Amino acid sequence: MLSDPIIATLEKIVSLHDGIAEPAGEHILNVLLTENIASLLSLPEEVTFTTIADVPQSVFVTYHSEVLNKLSELLAVKGLISALGVKIDGHLKNTGFEKILLERLAPQNGLIRFLDAKPEITRYILCNVAYTAQASEKRIGLVSFIINEITGVTPVEIGDALFWESDLMTVEHQETPLAMPIEELLRLIEHQSAILIGKSLDNWQAKLTRARARDEERLTCYYNTISDSIRNKIELKKMIGDEQDKELARIEATNRELERKLLDIQERYAMSVEAWLHSAMIIHLPTVHIQCELQRKKVKRTVTAVWNPFTKILEPLRCELSGEPVYNFYLDDQSAKIISPTVWRK
Repeated sequence: MLSDPIIATLEKIVSLHDGIAEPAGEHILNVLLTENIASLLSLPEEVTFTTIADVPQSVFVTYHSEVLNKLSELLAVKGLISALGVKIDGHLKNTGFEKILLERLAPQNGLIRFLDAKPEITRYILCNVAYTAQASEKRIGLVSFIINEITGVTPVEIGDALFWESDLMTVEHQETPLAMPIEELLRLIEHQSAILIGKSLDNWQAKLTRARARDEERLTCYYNTISDSIRNKIELKKMIGDEQDKELARIEATNRELERKLLDIQERYAMSVEAWLHSAMIIHLPTVHIQCELQRKKVKRTVTAVWNPFTKILEPLRCELSGEPVYNFYLDDQSAKIISPTVWRK
């Protein structure tokens, strides 16, 4: 994964718009743009982007670059939802999953019982969420993640499922209802997007916090010096009565001015972020659905766990309070709701 946020964002945006992006190091990206995108950006179709200044025959990109601004406009106007199926060679077995299930999933205060396992299609949704962050400057970015539509677990990996183009196929029937209410699915997408966007902006947020603290300290020191000077003046001249009140009023005015300036600094370094689902691909994967029964005291419920042949792992379940993926979990007394150890201890 690229660590340079600008290069990583460029790579994703170019790919989303049917271009080809090939990193040539952490700070260099070789790109082949489609004709219309190249025209929009006023660039040749074959171009090299870089975030370091001394690369010959390349386009130097910063957060203030016109290239990024134009790509931001592209993200705002183009949305896409597509579907893709993946076939798998051979037969998916439906035996041996009881041992896998009992070894991997472990309720800490209840029981789990294997019921059944059978091959089924699982829909995985690859979400591309674009965002614009605004503070002292403007930045754009894109985060991508996959959510399992059956379990709601995200982020989840699908291994090399999309690696072989010959295994990909169109999906003719997409009328199958969602396994969970659309509102809940959107809430999970929003929650995961917020986590990933927050992580991508961590360094910038820390930089803004340090800059704000520095400016606040300088400003407070400056105005405190003025106030101290006025107090010294009062003492030296032994002011009393109206003359003293006039100087004390100056100190109060100085303090009010300091408060106003501090609010200005807070606004200057405050970060606002807008995000939206730019595009999504619904990937239909052959998997094995494992039905199991969870029991807490007299309460029982049936849930579906998913074994993915492309990763060859049993995927985790989802904490129904925090949304985090869990293999070890607790069950509540009312409905055997799955709760992660982190939430349970609180």
